[in-house]
Amino acid sequence: MTVDDKLVHSRGARPAGAAPIDVISVQSQVVYGHAGNSAAAEPLRQLGLRVAEVPTTLLSNAPVYPTTRGRVLPADWVADLLRGVDERGLPARAGMLLSGYLGTAAIGTVLAEWIDEALPRHPHLRYCLDPVLGDMHIGLYVEAGLVDIVRERLLPHAWLLTLNAFELGQLCGRNCATETACLEAARELQRGGVASVVVHGIGLAGGSLGMLALGAGDAYRLSTPKLPIDVTGTGDVFAAVLAAFLLRGEPLPLALERATTGVHAALEQTLLHQVEELDVRLAAPAAEDDSNRRFVATRVG
Repeated sequence: MTVDDKLVHSRGARPAGAAPIDVISVQSQVVYGHAGNSAAAEPLRQLGLRVAEVPTTLLSNAPVYPTTRGRVLPADWVADLLRGVDERGLPARAGMLLSGYLGTAAIGTVLAEWIDEALPRHPHLRYCLDPVLGDMHIGLYVEAGLVDIVRERLLPHAWLLTLNAFELGQLCGRNCATETACLEAARELQRGGVASVVVHGIGLAGGSLGMLALGAGDAYRLSTPKLPIDVTGTGDVFAAVLAAFLLRGEPLPLALERATTGVHAALEQTLLHQVEELDVRLAAPAAEDDSNRRFVATRVG
């Protein structure tokens, strides 16, 4: 696929300097609502980061409505977009690569092949992997073959891994229904070379939800009340905000507290106003507000 010749033109007064880019984000995209890049990009920009968005889907909305239009993109389209990312020199200028929903094994393979080439040439580029494979109450919502691609091709490159308890079980091949099981599985992945592993959506006694964050030598836990709301995009916003604060150089437990506070604030306002899509505008301001950081991460052990 090539760009039509009628779209190619010159611009005499365009400055020669390259535009700054902080994050390359490879995720899904929707017209209505918030999922993938359509959830992550706004809080990243609110936090002062310049984002280059590479779509893996173009959908009218997340597939939680009676109808969904559009499609997962063909893998060769995604490969072509990543080729364009290289041609514009974005990996040399960005500090972080973030990937989310890929959907198919073919797209996972395309991204893995691109990363195999890009990261050795740009070792400063930190890869944040959010697998987006499924969850406990739905199961897998991607092609089954993508799990192997994530485990074997993408995971070895990851600097930060953020995932839910179901996805952790898929990557480790075990049941991760308890905090203890999640901690053991996360430590196993960390021993494989991932610098930081963050697990969310862990069911705890009393109806609360737990999180675990494993960094350099330390592990932390955090819990939040489970709100009576189920909207798309929360994991995408969480991963983006967490990665943004880590990119700033903040320690893992503080970044975890900020990201959790931000997502929880967005969920509370969405519930208050009774709308069907997450109010992503509130996540970044709440995460940055030091006077209202409501959740505290405590060291495990």
